[in-house]
Amino acid sequence: MFADGSGVRVAYVPETDFGVTPATPAFKTGRVTSGGLRTNKTTVTSDERQADRNVRDEILTGLGAGGTYNFEFAAGDFMDTLLSCALRGAWASDVLKNDVLAPSLTIEETLELGATDSFSRFPGSMVNTLSLSIGAREKVTGSVALLSQKEILSTSIVTGATYTAPGTDPIANASNNVAALTVGTINPAPRIKTLSLEVNNGLRQRPEVGSLYSSIFGADRCNVTGSIAAYFESNALYQAVLAHGSAALSFTLGVDAGKRYSFVLPKIRFGDGERAVGGNTDDVMVNIPFRAIFDPVTACSIQVTRNVA
Repeated sequence: MFADGSGVRVAYVPETDFGVTPATPAFKTGRVTSGGLRTNKTTVTSDERQADRNVRDEILTGLGAGGTYNFEFAAGDFMDTLLSCALRGAWASDVLKNDVLAPSLTIEETLELGATDSFSRFPGSMVNTLSLSIGAREKVTGSVALLSQKEILSTSIVTGATYTAPGTDPIANASNNVAALTVGTINPAPRIKTLSLEVNNGLRQRPEVGSLYSSIFGADRCNVTGSIAAYFESNALYQAVLAHGSAALSFTLGVDAGKRYSFVLPKIRFGDGERAVGGNTDDVMVNIPFRAIFDPVTACSIQVTRNVA
C-alpha cells in the first residue's frame, strides 16, 4: 500500500523538557492543509588525496529537522497552541502577550500504510515564524514554520499514547468573520483590501561537540511585521506614512461568539509605504509595510485575547 497525502495525520503534544516526548503522551490532532517536516543533514566531503582521483567519503556532521505547515484559521486548541508557541508566552485569563518563554512540542506525522503505519516524530519542535493572511473575499489562512531537534522513525505509537480528534470549529473568512479592524485614529478609517501579519522568532541551532543534534535553539528578538493594502480615499493614511507615523492596529477574528480572538498591536510604525496608482482598470491603493514596536503601556508588541464575544 502506498501512502496518500490526504491521509496524513499531524499530531502534537507540549514538552516539559526540550526534545523529550512526554511519557504516555496525550497527542492532539492539528488542523493543517499542507506542508510537513523533514530531516536536514549537514555533510562535508573528504579532502584526502587518492591517486585514482576518487572521493574518499561524504561525512555526516549534523542532523536537524524542520518545515512548514499551512492552515486555515479556526478557533480551538491548535490555534491556541500555535499562538502561545509563536509569541513564546503563556495564556493568562485568556490573554497572551509576547514573552521570553521557550515552549517546545513533539510533532508526530502518521502515514497510513494499512496494517503497519509509518510514524515520524519530531521532538524539540519550536515555532520559528507564524503568519496570517486576511484578504477580501478569501478564507483567513496562515502558515507556521518550525525548527525541530531531530526526526525519529517508528512503526508503532509511543507506549500509552492517546489521540484527540481535530476540532470542528468553523473556518474564518475575511468577509464575515473580521470585525473592529482599526488603524489608530486615522480619519477617514482606512478601508483595507488585504492585511498580513507575521511573528518571527529568528530561531537558530546551537550545535555542540559530541552530538549530531542541536541543544535548545537560540532566539532573536520578537519581530512582528506585516503589511496593509488600503484603498486610497484621502491623504490621511498616506500622510501618516510620509510622517513616519505610528498607530495601534487591532481587529477581531473568528466565527462563533465567545470563541473569537482579538489581536492588538498597540504601536506599529509605518514603513516604506507607497501610493500605487496603477492603470486604467486599477484602484489607487496605499501599500504599507509595518513593524510592531514595544508599547510601554501594555508592556508588549502584540497581545491576543481569546474567547471574545
